Amino acid sequence: MTENQQNVLELRDVAVHFGGRGGLLGSSGVVVKAVNGVDLDIRKAETVALVGESGCGKSTLSNTIVGLQAPVSGSVKISGEEVVGADRRKLNDIRRKVQMIFQDPALSLDPRSTIGATIGEPLIVRGIVRGKALKERVGELLTQVGLRPEHADRYPHQFSGGQRQRVVIARALALEPDLLICDEPVSALDVSVRAQILNLLVALQQRMGVSYLFVSHDLSVVRHICDRVVVMYLGRFVEIADRDTFFADPKHPYTRALMSAVPEADPVVQRGKQRFILQGELPSPANIPSGCAFHTRCPLATEICSKVRPELTPRPDGARVACHHA
Repeated sequence: MTENQQNVLELRDVAVHFGGRGGLLGSSGVVVKAVNGVDLDIRKAETVALVGESGCGKSTLSNTIVGLQAPVSGSVKISGEEVVGADRRKLNDIRRKVQMIFQDPALSLDPRSTIGATIGEPLIVRGIVRGKALKERVGELLTQVGLRPEHADRYPHQFSGGQRQRVVIARALALEPDLLICDEPVSALDVSVRAQILNLLVALQQRMGVSYLFVSHDLSVVRHICDRVVVMYLGRFVEIADRDTFFADPKHPYTRALMSAVPEADPVVQRGKQRFILQGELPSPANIPSGCAFHTRCPLATEICSKVRPELTPRPDGARVACHHA
């Protein structure tokens, strides 16, 4: 098997823009560059974390991967099959291989349907199982996520937030996807429950070989679950590294700022922690600064940063960084 065949996800030069003349923003001609030319591979049974501030393009990229948003250019392949330009029938087939888990499980579940009906719905729509076999399959999925088969007759309001997220995970696994996109899957849960859901995701990956794109802004959560980390800023990737390298030696100034904002459990360590403070607000994706988009907030910026956009460059430790002064 070649390396490309082992990739569950392949992104090549993906760009997603909104607006322009006659677009969603009217005839003003303003173009919002939500995603601006990104490349990424995710291998089988790998977890890649996508981190960055709100508005950097994480959710837009996630929607593009599952075919909910069309890019203006680039290629998106799920298990070797092209999403961009696929007709409806082909896209439906591809979507069986990729599922999403959203932030708030209460908004992801129909309050009028039992969880058994919710989990079984994709199996019925796809014509995979019905009748007694459907009931048995729903029971198996509930067991896999730490619930009991008899819970199938209950409604979402009868469960806690953590249990509802387990139901959402069970529904996402019903079609046995190759890739799960987890969009802030634990941020709406109590702190005491987050570790349980993260441990569940790790156990399911070990058992089923599913891959994860884990979208988050919480680096403490990312450190627990990911194999690699991708940092996104204004529609571009600015740093990509494996987990240990990323947390031991963050290189991009934006990454260092994100890391310095993570609180430490030890108050002595917290007091002595070096802070990397950013200036100003995140610029609008409709008016991205020239050169390095981060230079307007970066304490290390020089003249070259405002004129020349840095490309992702490999470093000796395997990380790739887009910065003139990293």
